[in-house]
Amino acid sequence: MITTLGQLMERNVLEVFGERDSGRRKSVIDELYTEDCTFFEADDQIIGRDALNAKVGHILEEAPGFVFRLAGQAEVNHDHGRLRWHFGPNGAAPVVTGMDVAVFKQGRICSLYAFLDKAPSD
Repeated sequence: MITTLGQLMERNVLEVFGERDSGRRKSVIDELYTEDCTFFEADDQIIGRDALNAKVGHILEEAPGFVFRLAGQAEVNHDHGRLRWHFGPNGAAPVVTGMDVAVFKQGRICSLYAFLDKAPSD
């Protein structure tokens, strides 16, 4: 299956960050990310697929009942992409909004930067 880089970013939000089952999430991470991938937040840096899987699991554990939703389509400029998302209770207004910026290498995400627009403390 051929996946455009924009589709890859959209799948990342829904099938990685939106997946509560660690085994299924790990399978998608292996497909979408380079082996030495890096995930950056303002106060954290995660290196590698297993660490990313654990980090996403932690995010989802701290927010039971919350879901990630796309807030538009991904935009890609050569080997970089950006995508806005919402995170909050299913069927309700988002509690957190943000944007991912991805760097691609050979058709996979090698670096992902998460920017929060609206955090729970706001």
